[in-house]
Parts: sequence; structure tokens; C-alpha cells
Amino acid sequence: MLETTKNSKNFSVLVPDTGANQISFFVINKLNEMFKDNPEIDAMVFYENKHKSCLPANFATMEISQAWNHKGPMIATSLSTAEKLLEFPCEKRFFYIWDLSWIRNSMGLNSYESYKHVYTNKSLELIARNQSHKKAIENCFNREVKHIVSDFNIEDILEILWEN
Repeated sequence: MLETTKNSKNFSVLVPDTGANQISFFVINKLNEMFKDNPEIDAMVFYENKHKSCLPANFATMEISQAWNHKGPMIATSLSTAEKLLEFPCEKRFFYIWDLSWIRNSMGLNSYESYKHVYTNKSLELIARNQSHKKAIENCFNREVKHIVSDFNIEDILEILWEN
């Protein structure tokens, strides 16, 4: 068992929805795997939009407004969930950057300032999906990305959540 899982812990993941998309698939799949080996860890997923789940979840899923006073660290997985997380009173805030959405902003719906507000906010600790994402984020927002976690690897996530 990981050193970080010896005591009962809890955390939350904020997703746009639990439907058929990559981030939802990886989050649900990895959390289901985690519960097999570490049933003492309490994890919940909070979604912005209700969808039929892409996989059966062996843990609680709730509407994002229910996350407001939830204890433990929280991980946002999109720009919109990170914006909401900035307002939540939680002990630790993480932004797992799955997608570099500003690169595809072809219709100009969001300005650089709307992204900058989130990516440069010091209350969010940034986690990149891979090395190329890390480099792009650091170059675009002049902000250090401390962690790289491939495809929501749950052991790496747990290490980050409870490191000193």
C-alpha cells in the first residue's frame, strides 16, 4: 500500500460531465481501480452537466453544486470546473490540465484573459497531462507546472494530493 494511503483520506474530482469522453473515461476507470486496492480512500466525482455515465462508477457522483463544502483536496479537469473550484472553500486546489483548450479557440469565444485568470491563479496547483502540455502552459502563461501525470494515473495523483 502506498505511504499516502495509510490513513483514511478523501478527495474530489470535478468534471464537465461523466459521459462518453476521454477525461470522464479515465477518471472513472482509474477511481474504480483505486477502490479495489484502497477501499479506505473516499473519492467523489462532481459533474457540471448530467449525462449517462460512460462507465459504471463504484463511487458517488453528484452535481457540482454539492461540492461547495466538501472536505479534502479537489481536482478540476477543465477550464469551467477550475473557475468554479476557485470559489470553493477547500483545503487544496488542483487543476489537472487534460486539454489545451485555448489552442483550439478558433471561434474566439474565450479571450486570453479568461484563460489567464485561471492558469495564473496561485491558489491552483497545476498538473499537466504530459511534457508537451507542461511546456506549452509554462510558455503561454509564464507559470511553473510542478507535476506531470499521464492519463490520470491514480498512484501519481494520490502522491501529489498528500505530499507535504
